[in-house]
Amino acid sequence: MTRHQEDHRGDQPDGAVLPGDRVADRLAIEDLATSYAYAVDDRDWERWEGLFTPDGLVDYTRAGGIAGTPAEVAAWMPGAMSVFSFCLHTTSTHEVRFRGSDTAVGRVHVFNRNGVEWEGRAELFDVGAVYDDTYVRSSHVWRISRRVEHTTYVAGGGFADMIRSMINAPGAGVPPIFG
Repeated sequence: MTRHQEDHRGDQPDGAVLPGDRVADRLAIEDLATSYAYAVDDRDWERWEGLFTPDGLVDYTRAGGIAGTPAEVAAWMPGAMSVFSFCLHTTSTHEVRFRGSDTAVGRVHVFNRNGVEWEGRAELFDVGAVYDDTYVRSSHVWRISRRVEHTTYVAGGGFADMIRSMINAPGAGVPPIFG
């Protein structure tokens, strides 16, 4: 078992029946994943930033992006995402483990299909990843306080090849991505 897996299993047994208030908390946290996906796809960076705690950490470095506060990453996102003609994020397989009354950790699979114009041709650019998250509740609202993207693969045409080369370059400081 990897460290990443151990962090999320904790003391809660798989399949445990949660009390009603925890079911509501879990649904609110899962809603964050859906809201995040639509905020990115809609390019609504104000909404996107609001899903995080202001002092949070967003880390896209394993995908060739940046790490920073939600405000810093929200300012970077319009330029980074401008290359795509469309984005469709799908989140699934959400695992949530409560660590306290107002804290939880989780991980969620993401499949992200993007359209891109590359070297005069329309291409599809697919990303498969896991978001490694920490959540906090304040005033009956859950927010993401830490999100680290662990990119598993990128696939597509020439644009995907360029991204893989950039991420897998010696000295890039990120684990290699195969695709």
